Amino acid sequence: MRTEKKANWLQKESLRLVIIALPFVFLAMFWTELPPRIPLHWNLQGEADGYGSKLAFAGLAALNLLLLGLFALLPHLDPKGKSNVRLQPNWHIIQVIIHLFFTYLFFIVGLTALGYALSVALTLKYGLIGLFLILGNYLATLRPNNFIGIKTPWTLRNDKVWNKTHRFAATVWVLSSLVMLIYDFWEKKHPWAFFVYLGVLVVAPVVYSYITYRRQSKEASHPKE
Repeated sequence: MRTEKKANWLQKESLRLVIIALPFVFLAMFWTELPPRIPLHWNLQGEADGYGSKLAFAGLAALNLLLLGLFALLPHLDPKGKSNVRLQPNWHIIQVIIHLFFTYLFFIVGLTALGYALSVALTLKYGLIGLFLILGNYLATLRPNNFIGIKTPWTLRNDKVWNKTHRFAATVWVLSSLVMLIYDFWEKKHPWAFFVYLGVLVVAPVVYSYITYRRQSKEASHPKE
């Protein structure tokens, strides 16, 4: 019984485990070729302005292990037991997507350290756009909970506000990300557009949740006869 359960777990988690393992495979293959100082931070112009050791770089690979532990711990952190995050639709998929993004970041740093001429700023920007595009497809499926999603004072107070806000945010995240991917001229002509895009992703759902909550409150206090 235990063996069967373990086999089912390995089958379910095989993709996640491969994603987590890839950075460690990279480290094993190229450890001796990596320079002693590795760029780990870049400014807005894409110029490296922060360096670390090989061990610091290896720490990036360990981030996914920390995330794995955090994801396993989350269901046990709700003191009221009100919202078991494991019951969220697509919760497992969302975890895998986040793991994939951190592995993507690791390989950007690793390939740059090996001397590949990557446009780090542009690669990171498109990585984030892709991340929000994919996550946006799952936002609308999130049920009210204390851990994941757009948690404003208004979405946490009212389940209808939560559901409407997440459907709205899903549309905003997907459509705005598609615009950024399709009309890629923004990088050269309007580099500020990326930061406007990030602002829209954050601010629009927050404002919408407030307006929706106020509207719901007025309707509740003045019901139609």
